Amino acid sequence: MTKNQLYTIAGTIWGLVGLFLLVRGIGMYFLAIETQGSSQQAVFISLGAALLIGGVKGKFVLTKTARRNKDRIDNLEPPLKVHHVYAKPFYIFIAVMMGVGFMLRAWNELLGGYVVVAAIYCGIGMALMVSSLVYWKAGPPDKSAVQNTP
Repeated sequence: MTKNQLYTIAGTIWGLVGLFLLVRGIGMYFLAIETQGSSQQAVFISLGAALLIGGVKGKFVLTKTARRNKDRIDNLEPPLKVHHVYAKPFYIFIAVMMGVGFMLRAWNELLGGYVVVAAIYCGIGMALMVSSLVYWKAGPPDKSAVQNTP
């Protein structure tokens, strides 16, 4: 496995998880309208704010995290394995974030309803999608993919 393949896997995961959260959040907006009587105006304002804040967070916060991970991958020594895509503590963080997502959905009414939870999902989804672009930008040449020729 090469470093470029690890970048591709990392960027794909971040982008797809971001897309999944965005789609899931939009579904929650429909639930907010159907089951909690939210107005379309509230949904549009919430979605607009979520996308704006998520885009800014992706550009200025999660991009730094993605760059650190990309730098970490740059410093890995072969042989590279698929589990090297993220650092070990990051896998624990992912599990915790999934648990938080379950709790947000379960306790949505305590937080202001699906409109609020959908905004959180859409904002995080947008941030992940924006920051995933770091993995697709060209970086230094991948030394593990270069063959030495005499």
